[in-house]
This record gives sequence, structure tokens and C-alpha cells, in this order.
Amino acid sequence: MTIPESIKQFITWIQGFDHTTGLIHTRYNLIEKIIRHHLDLQDILEEYDFEPSIMREGYHLVVVKPKVAIACNLPKNFSEGNCQIEFSSILFKYLKIHLNHQDILGQLMTGLHTQPCWGCRRFLKQLDENNFQVNLGQATIILSNLEVTELCLCIDEVCQEYKSLIIEFENALETWDFEFAKLSENRGFVLFSVIQELWELMQQFANEFDYTKGKSEWHLFHRENRSIRVSRGIRDHTFIFPKLDSDLSLSPQNQIHIIYELNHLNLQSIETEKFSLWQQDIGIRGTWTARYTRQWLLEKYIPKVINYYSEMSQLSEAELLAKITNYTSERAVIKEIDHIRNLVPYLHDIQSWLHIYVENIAASLLQPYYQAYTNLVRNTDSSITGIDYIIGNLRRVEWKNTQEENYSNFTDWKNLTFKYAIDCLDKQVTRIYNCEYENSLNADLITRIFIWILENGKISFSQAQLNAGKQALLPLWEQSRFEMRHVYPNRHLRKRM
Repeated sequence: MTIPESIKQFITWIQGFDHTTGLIHTRYNLIEKIIRHHLDLQDILEEYDFEPSIMREGYHLVVVKPKVAIACNLPKNFSEGNCQIEFSSILFKYLKIHLNHQDILGQLMTGLHTQPCWGCRRFLKQLDENNFQVNLGQATIILSNLEVTELCLCIDEVCQEYKSLIIEFENALETWDFEFAKLSENRGFVLFSVIQELWELMQQFANEFDYTKGKSEWHLFHRENRSIRVSRGIRDHTFIFPKLDSDLSLSPQNQIHIIYELNHLNLQSIETEKFSLWQQDIGIRGTWTARYTRQWLLEKYIPKVINYYSEMSQLSEAELLAKITNYTSERAVIKEIDHIRNLVPYLHDIQSWLHIYVENIAASLLQPYYQAYTNLVRNTDSSITGIDYIIGNLRRVEWKNTQEENYSNFTDWKNLTFKYAIDCLDKQVTRIYNCEYENSLNADLITRIFIWILENGKISFSQAQLNAGKQALLPLWEQSRFEMRHVYPNRHLRKRM
């Protein structure tokens, strides 16, 4: 196809813009109109389109759509990934957007598999029917509806893999219940804290029972700098690292934080083997998880150390054990819950997440949740306290959905009953099944209602209703857990007032 000189000049003109700071909206609209009204120009621009493909080689993933291509280095064993985004449009011919690990988690990870116009994705702002402002890293650009749709499809593919690897790693090593610890070279998780005297005895025992010095069942240690390596020389089980209280200002005096360390030695197999093969080595005879390491230290190793050096310590066994500080709360696993109030801590987690979740949420995630918990609390004794709190939150939801400031047909709150509240919840269930997305404030308020009823009401429920509640809660809670742990620490929080 011969390109007319006027079109060549037009292409040169639009390629001259500085897109890293964003196109002016009116100028971009002018360009779009020119393109739409010149069929020859549309044909020429389509020649620039990428060839769609998805390629995965190890931890490198490339996803290509006609208008967008993303090349991503996926995270390995909690290391940080990154990606590069390119566009086929001649408007962005020289634009390559680089996103680091924090950008990917903080900007791209929420609202996966939702439509751009739903308002669920943090990096998008709809300008009009056909155009979106897109914020990627430090770059701000304007994209057409088609370009944004393909960008979201690429992001969904990349971020799903990115998220899955993080979740698989945390699941495999059972690290979810432990806070991250920053170490100089490696990564780790805080298991618990002990006083300095006990830590010195733990180190002394490990040095005395080095696996090169004997063959008893306790000769399974090796000292490496400050850490304790639990190993028989052939198989490394776990690495324990001390973190002084000076590193954590809120800790009590002379406390040593015991860190489950992700040492390069016990993770080097991930660099050379498939992740699934490495997972097969996790267990008592192989690589220990954080949960098992904590259990082994508290139930076996520390009691053994205290007993072995009982004559050396100035404190009794009871005093040493009493000074161990745990940072994890013991909860029943959701699937194993048989008492309705044991659901409350998980609902509090979800409510805290929703409270800072400024974007909209896909209704499909909330539909079974609204339905199951409305059914679960349906048969609550009408004498429940705080009916005004329940009705007040329901009215806030209704006011927001109807955009009305007041309801003249509402009677005195004191005359409203719990049955009225259930009727309102039923209306919310009906509404959510007719929505594509939900405002996070609505979900926040409704979750507060469920929490209040579970904490204060006398509820009659069936096993089927409880099971449905657990099943509906699990995916919502798992998403809240992932985002509170990995997404929100990497973004600027805008807390809802």
C-alpha cells in the first residue's frame, strides 16, 4: 500500500508527542476523530498491530495482544519481579513503560478480570465513552476503549500468574500467619520472640551439637554466622536467624525475634527446578515449613535447651517459657469451624480490607457472600440489641444506591424490627445479583451488619446454612488476605472516612 504524503506527515506529527507525561485529552480526541474518518489511515495503522501470542519460559512470561504487549519477569521465592509494557499504536511507538514489583502489586493487582468501565481497577480513570486515562508506574497516557480492553486482558494474564506464584509459595511454606522480616541479604518471617539469655543458650546448644561432632538424634545443627542451620549435612531442614529488638522499636527490651529465614541454600533448587518439584521436598524429612519450624522450636528444641542448661540459667524453666512472645493468633481453619462466632475474626479481616478498598468490587465475588450470610442470620432472636445500628447501616447503603438524601416514608427507628432488617438484607441480595459491580462502601457496611448480628444475636441456624457461610467466606477472605499482605503495603492508601 502506498502511503500518501499527507498521511506520512500526520504519522510524523503524532509520533512527536511526549507521551510519558500524558496527552492532552482534547488533542487526543482530535487524533481519534481523524483516524476514524480516514479509512486509508485506519488500514495503515492496523499494519502496526502485534501478532497475538502467549509465551512462558521458566519465570519469564510474554503476553501479546494486537494493541498491547507485556513482558514480565515473574517473582521467584519471594524475589521481586518486574515487567515492561509496549503499545503497537504509532502514537506510542517509542514508549516503553517499566513497572517494578511494587508497581505491579500496588497498581495492577486489584480488579482482575473486570471490565474497564466498572471502576474496579486502580490504574484506570474513564474520561468519556471511548477514552481512559491510564496511570502505569510514573507514566500517564490516554488510551482508547479497545486499547484499554486489550491492556486489561494482558494484565489479567500476567497478574494471575504473578499472584498464583506468590500464593503457591506462601501456601507451600505455610508462612501466611507470620509477618515479613527484612534481613540484609535474605528474606524471612517472624515466628516469635525470646529473651536474649534464651537465644544465647539456643546458639550454644546448636554449637555443641553440630552434626560433625556426633551421631545422636540432636546432632543436627550447624552454625552459620548468626543463624542456626538445622541440618545433618545432607538435607537442610530450616534456617533460624536472630533479629535484635533494636530493629523493631515496639519490642520489649532484650528481646530477640526468631526469624524463619529463606536462605539461599534451601531455595537454590527453585532456581534450577520446576516449582512443583521443589514443593515435593517440603515435609518433616525435607524442607520444613514456617509453621512446622515454629512448632518444633516451641515444643521440642527450646524445652530441650532449657532442660539441658537448667543449672546454668538464672531463670527457671517456667520463667524462660513465660517470656516467649507469640505474634500469631490461633484461629480455627474456616473449613473446620463449627461454632458460628468463630467466623467473626474472618469477617473483621474482610471488613478492614473493604474499609480501605476504594475501588469497586466485582459483584460475582460478593453475591454468594451476601446470600449465605443473610440466610445464616435470618433466624436471629428479635430481641437483639443495637437494632438502630443495623438499620442505620442499611439506610446508608440504600441512600448511596438511590442517591436520595432522606426518606420521608421511614417511621421512627424505635418501631423498626429485626424482621425489617432481614427484609432490607434480602433486597440487597436481590440487588447484588442484578449488578456487575458493587461499591466497596456498601460491602463494608453490610459486613459490619453481619459482624454485629453474629456477635450480639441469638441465632438459630442449620448445618447447611453454616456450611454455605464457610464456603462463601473462603474466597472473599483469601482475596482480602492476599491484598492486605501484598497489595496495600505497595500502594498509597486512601482510607475511607
